[in-house]
Amino acid sequence: MRELSAPIRAIIHAAMSEPDALRLWSSVAPEEVLASETHRNIALHVFDHRDRLTPAHAAADPDVLDAVYLTATYYLERLQHLPEGESWEGYACTFLLRIVHAVRPAAVPQPLRDAFAERPPEDVPPYETVHAVGRTLLAAGTAGKDPEAVLAAGVLLAHAWEEARGGESGPHIAFGFATGLVAMADLGVGPEDARARGITLMRLALAELPADDQFRDAMLAALASELAKAPRPAPDEAGLAADVTAYMRQGGLERLEAAVDRLRTALATTATGEPEHSLRRAELGQVLRMRFESTGELTDLDASVTELRAALASGALDTESRASVASFLGLAQLDRYVHSQDPADLDAATSAVRDGCDPAVAASPAHPQRLTNLAAVLTARFDRYAREADLDEAVEHLTYAVSATPPDQHDHPVMAVKLAVALRRRGTHRRRPADLRRAEEILRRIADGSPGTGPTRQLARMELAELLAERGTLFDDERDVADAVDQYRATALTPTEDIRTRLRSAYGWGVHAVALGALDLAREGFRLALTDLLPKLTGPALGRESQETRLREVSSLATVAATASVMAGRPREALVRLEQGRGVLLAQALRLRGRHDDLYAASPELAERFERVCAELVARQRGPEERKAAAAEFDQVVRDIRALEEWQDFQEPLGWERLSEAAADGPVAVVNVSAWGCFVLLVTRPPGRPGRVETLTLDVTQDDIDRRAGAFRAAVTRLRETTGRERLRADRELKDTLRWLGARIVRPVLAHLDLAAPADPGVPPPRLWWCPTGVLSLLPLHAAVLEEGPDGPVYTHDRVVSSFTPTLGALLHARSQPVTGENPASLLAVAVDVGGAHPPLAALDDELAVTGGLPGRRDVLRGTEATPRAVLAALRGHTHAHLACHGVRDPGDPARSRLLLHGGELTLSELAGERLTDARFAYLSACHSAAPGEELADEVISVASAFQLCGYRQVIGSLWTVDDRMGPLLAAEVYRHLAAPGTPPAAVALHRAIGVLREHPRYRDPLFWGSVIHHGL
Repeated sequence: MRELSAPIRAIIHAAMSEPDALRLWSSVAPEEVLASETHRNIALHVFDHRDRLTPAHAAADPDVLDAVYLTATYYLERLQHLPEGESWEGYACTFLLRIVHAVRPAAVPQPLRDAFAERPPEDVPPYETVHAVGRTLLAAGTAGKDPEAVLAAGVLLAHAWEEARGGESGPHIAFGFATGLVAMADLGVGPEDARARGITLMRLALAELPADDQFRDAMLAALASELAKAPRPAPDEAGLAADVTAYMRQGGLERLEAAVDRLRTALATTATGEPEHSLRRAELGQVLRMRFESTGELTDLDASVTELRAALASGALDTESRASVASFLGLAQLDRYVHSQDPADLDAATSAVRDGCDPAVAASPAHPQRLTNLAAVLTARFDRYAREADLDEAVEHLTYAVSATPPDQHDHPVMAVKLAVALRRRGTHRRRPADLRRAEEILRRIADGSPGTGPTRQLARMELAELLAERGTLFDDERDVADAVDQYRATALTPTEDIRTRLRSAYGWGVHAVALGALDLAREGFRLALTDLLPKLTGPALGRESQETRLREVSSLATVAATASVMAGRPREALVRLEQGRGVLLAQALRLRGRHDDLYAASPELAERFERVCAELVARQRGPEERKAAAAEFDQVVRDIRALEEWQDFQEPLGWERLSEAAADGPVAVVNVSAWGCFVLLVTRPPGRPGRVETLTLDVTQDDIDRRAGAFRAAVTRLRETTGRERLRADRELKDTLRWLGARIVRPVLAHLDLAAPADPGVPPPRLWWCPTGVLSLLPLHAAVLEEGPDGPVYTHDRVVSSFTPTLGALLHARSQPVTGENPASLLAVAVDVGGAHPPLAALDDELAVTGGLPGRRDVLRGTEATPRAVLAALRGHTHAHLACHGVRDPGDPARSRLLLHGGELTLSELAGERLTDARFAYLSACHSAAPGEELADEVISVASAFQLCGYRQVIGSLWTVDDRMGPLLAAEVYRHLAAPGTPPAAVALHRAIGVLREHPRYRDPLFWGSVIHHGL
């Protein structure tokens, strides 16, 4: 311990007696006061008394008081020679003079004496004073590049940190010591690992710091600065980290493929022990999740969750590894939530990512990534529940993560993009321009400056476009919207593997170009989206569920694009855009079916290859690797076929000329419903003349149709389930909707086509095909009320024979499949009542009986015989099918719609796996069999469309629940007409049968007959 000499003590005591007249240090030259050696010696006096810097010790021990007074007045004098402003000298001086004031108040120099008298200072722990003195010495030593001063400061700061742990000021003091460690590293003194220890301690301090701490931003900036200076370890050029880093910077799905293969091989062939085995499983889970984000293949996501859960369940991981694995499991469950929109998945993700943020490993270099994952989940929670606290917490964690991660680390740009997204959400939600400006700065820096062409740079540019578009709309700034279009366009046109980001950008490009009135520019964006990118996004290499998930993200693309084309005066193009973007999965599946006799004539070898690969893609229960291989072979064989002379257009999307042929047997009314307006594309093709399309604008909005469709289906349900006044109200709602449907949609169409008047006596009514979009497909256009006649309402049914088609391509495909005549007509009749919670089907035997009216062989599966497997097998051997059973529709997930058979369900996925080359007619006497879901309405996914997909050229189905007793009556009339000479089309047979049914006193109401519709020829 350094002792003060007697002369120095005498001077100190004199100064304490007259503090204003005899100020210590005032006679010392400024350069001596500021000298590093002087400062170091004074600071060491404080260290000598480090545990006794309290009023009690100073009152009991004159040596303590003398040392305190000497150092306090020293810092007071230093302040006179330093620039004004907040400094650690001020804190050190104040803390020390507080001790003096508690023992001898009169010894405190003015003006602090009066200030302390007016507001007596609170005591502070000794380590606070030691910390303040250490920080002053560190700042001076760093500025003067004095290694001895920095080392001495480190001694004081280390002591302060040891004493402060667990206390309120612990994070600040820990950060102070950390700053000392990195300063030692800068000057090449102290421990060899000083910088690494300092950065680790900075992270730990920030992890413990309250979010609203006034020094947090400065501490984050200091950490970021140190990370930028810290040397990075040499990368393992052949390891997983190298693959991931290269992928994040340059893209290249093959890198992830190689990583998956390598990890799976290692797990399958290497007898590794624990924890290595669980660590490899965790790595595999993480890479599978990354591959899912690139390809959209849900089996990868499911496998990711399985591997990560198994790694956690092993119990072999240490605390650090468990935290990271739990965090990545949460991220995988977040991806699952994005697919399912099930709150339970979001809750599971929240629990996992919070488990991953274990305070015990908060100082880990991996902690910022774990906080980033937590923030991603919190942002999703805000999107669902609009709780601002979630968004604030996300911004807090991401701000830390970006600062606490080296700027050249591969995931630093990802963290920054997520921070910008959270800031954008908060900025638009609260209308805070500052948040939006900060987000814009981050995104521009990454979009313009990040190296490579990996997915992050593309994502940053798209998010920048989203921000500019939202801000431009929010604050009515057309310049922002124009800039957004430029950013969207640049992203969409960049030839990367990230098709999802490119497609979303092309969509945004088109939408916001329309807002600017730049219709040609908008059409360019929509053309790219629908012609080039959408087919790649939903290719046959993906499983069906994965394809549907991706289509949900662009569910209104086709209808919006068609509207832009109509606004530009290009109705033919509008029709093409609707075909490209609606019924995507149906069109893709139809490409794999059908006869190709002309191809066999041109090249038997290519025809056989094509048939084989089509069969492989249609087959059920194929894994992702098999699908991927088959899809690649399909693309290759199509290229080979197109190389044949005059086969250049094989499997190309349908153009206007081909689409116009859909109207060869009668006009087609394509009703487009979009947020920008609703219109009908009326396609006609008189015999011997070219096709024509006209645009008919409708006096109706998308919101009107959505509201009417919801109210109509609710009314149908109430009419089945209620009585009395409630039933009357429901009936009124149903009739009002049918009148509205007639006035706003059907009557204008019929008038434009000159079909509004009744047909002449003896002349059959004309055919009309309806192709509605969106939820309009849930409404019975064929049962709309056109007017009130003397004998009651006049319906669409009274003027035309209505048929429905999901797309023009589906109608053309049905017509292109000739009836070979190789097999005589035969009927499979299926009747099953599964009972249970479902209402009884008492008229099944009557319905089976009337199917005998159709000539030809008839086979029956009744009751327990009608299992899903038996029905599927029997369908393959018959040209006609009649199924009387319960149908189930899932509005939110239409792919789960199904027919209930004995012992199981006939699902859409099972039907999609069939290729029935001689299927002609299916009658689905089952509830909701022709009703698509509200979700993916433009994919027109229903049991009826699945039967069309199998190969049936004509299908009768129902939009809602069918009256059980009506079934045999209607079926009898349909089969009677089908058995008549000349065999009219099924649409005409159904039309005539409904005409008979409307004469029945019980079934004349459209609640009954309006449910049944015809799909196909």
